[in-house]
Order: sequence, then structure tokens, then C-alpha cells
Amino acid sequence: MHAFSGLFSLLLAIVIVNQPIAVNAAPYPPADQQRPPLSLKAHGIFWAGGKVVKRTRVGTQPAGDRKEAPYREQDILVGQAYVEYFIPSELRNGANTLPIVLVPGGALVGVHFLTTPDGREGWAHYFVRRGFPVYIVDVPGRGRAGFDPDAFNNVREGAAEPKSQPELRMWDSSSWLEWNQGPLPAPSHGPRDPNCIGNDARDPKAPPVYCNGDLMPALDPEGYAHFLAAHVPEGPVAGGPAAGVLEAIRKIGPAIYIGHSQAGAYGGALANQNPDLFRAMIGIEPAGVCAVSPKAEIKGIARMPVLTIHGINQVGRADTAPCVDTYDRINKAGGDATYLSLPKLPSTPLYDRIRQAGIWGNGHIMMWETNSDEIAALLLQWIEEKIEKKR
Repeated sequence: MHAFSGLFSLLLAIVIVNQPIAVNAAPYPPADQQRPPLSLKAHGIFWAGGKVVKRTRVGTQPAGDRKEAPYREQDILVGQAYVEYFIPSELRNGANTLPIVLVPGGALVGVHFLTTPDGREGWAHYFVRRGFPVYIVDVPGRGRAGFDPDAFNNVREGAAEPKSQPELRMWDSSSWLEWNQGPLPAPSHGPRDPNCIGNDARDPKAPPVYCNGDLMPALDPEGYAHFLAAHVPEGPVAGGPAAGVLEAIRKIGPAIYIGHSQAGAYGGALANQNPDLFRAMIGIEPAGVCAVSPKAEIKGIARMPVLTIHGINQVGRADTAPCVDTYDRINKAGGDATYLSLPKLPSTPLYDRIRQAGIWGNGHIMMWETNSDEIAALLLQWIEEKIEKKR
């Protein structure tokens, strides 16, 4: 009887191990943060940009008393951005308070500014609680902005060749390594090594050196599911996401722009081209490392303060030096550009030119990591110093 019981327990354990990970074992959020209620004057949404076009899908659909309503006679809106906004009850500087616009990186959505995998408030709440109007953008092609599905529907109906349909881009768990949250297989954290400064595998002349961060709170099933849930398909949009973001800012008015990754790169380009709409440009690990291309004219970007923040593995890229040179060029032209490394760097002729915060362990999704409020506080301190005290 005891042998049978032991065998049964072993088989049960094997079955449990091979079951899909449960993701609803505990309530969410898991803990009360003991913060006062969020006081808002207004909360709402709007869409910005886009244009009304006819559908291209073949065939018909039922609509009301019509059994065959041709798809190609129907209208859809394409290329629009989705914007969710929070206006606090009390503005920190009254009518002179600048709004903050938060834009997620490539194939990501605005939820990265609304939550964290362990259930804490996001950066949107952080800045609203400090009196800023906050606008969060889902860019055209993903999330609540959406994309036109007809190129895929026509392939399904046999009306178009399979190769005619564009790619649906989407991150998967490989992002855990790509974004420096830890090694694969995810989710896991590597050994903590505060002396490690990697190169993110983007320097063809140097072997990849990954410094695996240990600050992403997504090792448990609930947190890991939260991490993966924000990986959404990104559909095709003519002209890319930047046009919709620009239309959103035109509706919002001059603003402090905070763009993550891809949005940090094209946000810098938009600011350079439209300086009257931007009061500051902040890039969170912008793609290409720079707020603007080293080859770009800088007349527009030199009219506003610029900050980019870089965690482990980004500073060691091949394009770090050209970006630091570009920021020096902006400053010599009368601008105010800061290249900030979160980790402390070894002393070299290049690294000695970079401002350093002395914070180790942050990867690419630093607005979700355990010290997300600490990073937000760095942004706030910079906003107070570079913008509010000078207004």
C-alpha cells in the first residue's frame, strides 16, 4: 500500500509539472501599496490622426436587413493613434503645468506605463500624483489603435498571394534576454554583477557581453503572464507609428515627451522637426542610443532640453561614442542634452564624458522593474531642474 501511494504521488507530481503554468492563483494586484486615492479632474480617451478609407476585402457580409453588404463599400479608419489621458484635480503649476506624453516602444503598448508585473502603479500614476496631466499613446498598428486586417483576409479567401500580406510583428519570451531582464530560458535572473557593463551584442567588432539584470519582478507565474501579455501583434500601417503620435501631440499641445525605445528615436526626430510642439524630449533607451541621428541637423532639438537614460548593456554599443559626440554638438549649439548612464561606468576617455547615476541592474523595460519609482524620480528631478525652474 505504501509503495502504491508513493508511486501515485510521483505520477501526480509528474502530471503537475507538465501542466501549463497557472496564472490566476492570486488576486491582482497582490498587495496594497497604501497610497492615497488618486484624485482626478478628468479621465478619458481620444483617437488622433488616421484617415477614413474603403475596405479592400473581397466578398460581402450581412448588415441589418441586408444579407449581402459588400466589404469594399464600407468605411474604416486607419493610421490613428489611441490616447488615454489623466488630468489631476490639482495641477502642480496651475495653468502653466506642462502635460507629459508617454509613448511605448516598438511592438509595445501603453500598458507599460499603467502597471508593473507585481501590481504596483506605473509611471502614469507617478506623474499624475505629482500634478502633471498625463497622456498615454497606443501608436497606430497595435493595441487599441489597431490595424487594417484586409490584407490577411484576402489571402484567407484566396484573393491574394500569401507573400502579399505583410508581417505581423510580435515579441515573445526571447525579449527576456533581448531586453536584459535575465538569461534564457525565461523567466530567470542571472548572477548579480555590478561590475558588468555589456554591449548588447550590437557591436560587430566585439563579442556579445550580456549583463543580466535582476530587477524585473516577473519570476512568479502571475508576473510572468503579465510580462508576456503586453507583447501584442503589431500590424502594418502606412507611414509607421510616428505620424499618429505627432497628430496626438498636436491635439494635446506643447508637451514633455517621454518615448521608450523605438518611440525615443522617432520622438527625437519629431521634436527636431517640430520644436514648437515639444518642451522637452526624454528618451528611455532610445533605439540607436541617440535622441537624434548623429547625421541630423540639430536646429530644432537644440531649442529644448534633451535627456536619454541608458541601463546595463546599452552604453557599450558601437554607436555610444557617436551619440555622445552628437550631444556635445547640441550643447555647443546652445542646447541642453544629457546622456545619462544608470550604472556607474569604468573610467575611460569616452565614459568620463557621460553623466552617471550609480544605479545597476536596470534593463530595457525599466518602467516595470522593482525600482521604477526611483527611475521616475530621476526624470522628475530633471524636469524640475531643466524646465520648471527656468519657466
